[in-house]
Amino acid sequence: MSVRAALLGALAVCAAAAAAVFLNLLLLGHASARNDPVGRLTPRANLPVAPQWTIRPAHGHVNDEGADD
Repeated sequence: MSVRAALLGALAVCAAAAAAVFLNLLLLGHASARNDPVGRLTPRANLPVAPQWTIRPAHGHVNDEGADD
């Protein structure tokens, strides 16, 4: 492989990386342009309450250092 071919390959890799960074910044700027209240999201689904017979996780001592988790 000649030095010229190695330089062209390195240039192609750098150009692809620069294009990827540019497109990511462009998309990030477009996506963050909205004024969505990200910190105040509310659930949209009305989930039913779990039935009374549901086994709840035990709070307290962990047996066998949590080997069955």
